[in-house]
Amino acid sequence: MGVSEAQQVDPVPVQATVLIARVARVVRQRFEQVLTPLGLRQRHVVALSYLRGHGPTAQQQLADRLRMDASSMVCLLNELEESELVVRHRDRSDRRRGVVELSPRGELALCEVDQALQIVEDEVLGRLASSERGTLRRLLAKLELGEPDWGLIAGGV
Repeated sequence: MGVSEAQQVDPVPVQATVLIARVARVVRQRFEQVLTPLGLRQRHVVALSYLRGHGPTAQQQLADRLRMDASSMVCLLNELEESELVVRHRDRSDRRRGVVELSPRGELALCEVDQALQIVEDEVLGRLASSERGTLRRLLAKLELGEPDWGLIAGGV
């Protein structure tokens, strides 16, 4: 008894984690492609997004939240500052502490990133009806517990 043509096609895995990993890989690859013309990488977007959501942040706290060592954080911030996407200054209450803040140009860059993300989302979720997209968003939000693990996000980029 031979294998049917339907069985020869890549079967749908039973484990949701395998499906999520496959989708994540495609999203990550497409996201990198749409970021390239903007002159950004995912690690830049993670840092900028953190600053957009949390406001001016002490440099050490940012490094801790993104789970980056101090030298890697300095390199990342140097890149972002050279592109005028962030501004660094000293904390007025403690001159030893550096504070990082999203610049107006950084805000604009994140608006462009949002548009790029929408393109990727439309491509990846294009087969889903609007109501299905809403259901997927609600289910994914339900899985996320508490504060996002920014280090995990940054580490994968």
